[in-house]
Amino acid sequence: MFFIVLAYDKPGMLAQRLAHRPAHVDYWVGQGDALKVAGAMLASDAADATPIGSSFLIEAEDEAAVRALVAADPFTIEGIFGDDVTVQPVRPALGVWRPA
Repeated sequence: MFFIVLAYDKPGMLAQRLAHRPAHVDYWVGQGDALKVAGAMLASDAADATPIGSSFLIEAEDEAAVRALVAADPFTIEGIFGDDVTVQPVRPALGVWRPA
């Protein structure tokens, strides 16, 4: 099953986000095929927009597995993500990336 995750940063966390970004990226790279797409959510569509959170498309058995992955993310551990992480089941059907 596939899940969209939207994890907004707590206010004022940009410096911490930047400091912990290498560990955050390494963690998700280490998840192998479970992570399909990920990237920063931005405050606007400006070229120099500030990151305000992270978004992911994850393949996992169930929502509990996705929440466990997010809980182990360095951004969660360091208190960068807020408590209002959205985990939404989705069925990818169209686009450049989709399940085989």
